[in-house]
Amino acid sequence: MISYPFKKLSLVCMLGAALGLTACQKSSESTEQNQEITADDQIMKELNADPVKEFAKTPDDLHDLTLLTQYDESFSQISDEMEDELMKLRDEGKLTDEFATQRKRDNIQSALSMLKELEMKTEQGRYIQTLMYNYWDNQAKIYAEKKQSADGELKNSSDAVKGLGQFIHAQEQLGHWQEQYPELKKPKQP
Repeated sequence: MISYPFKKLSLVCMLGAALGLTACQKSSESTEQNQEITADDQIMKELNADPVKEFAKTPDDLHDLTLLTQYDESFSQISDEMEDELMKLRDEGKLTDEFATQRKRDNIQSALSMLKELEMKTEQGRYIQTLMYNYWDNQAKIYAEKKQSADGELKNSSDAVKGLGQFIHAQEQLGHWQEQYPELKKPKQP
């Protein structure tokens, strides 16, 4: 299986931040406590990914799988570079809210554009493409509507994980599909 270190790290960080933000909320009234439980339940519900679906093999599997793998690798590289840039600016004290927000929005738009350009020929390819596209489209809407912190992350923890289960499912589905075609695996670079 191909490793997705950025996505795994981002997922862990996002989950930790979401749960941390939720856990830090102190409430003195029972209604506030119920809202906190509801927020935790919502986060866990979002992160509960569907099981991998089985699709019949087709002659076009390698075509779609190659395109999705190339997209995933390219987008991961773009995202890693953006995160490195934001961290460097934050460490230097030069990161502004506006710049971080704009870079996050640009990254989301890149994902949407790249996914839209993929011409899938199989049901499984279109399924994965749709899951990923829906996740990033939802993120674009959230980033357009909500306030963010200085590092460009959403302040509302339940919004930050909205649709994440769909994205996790898409990654698991892609990984499962890749395992069926070991000839696509590249030797790891030293």
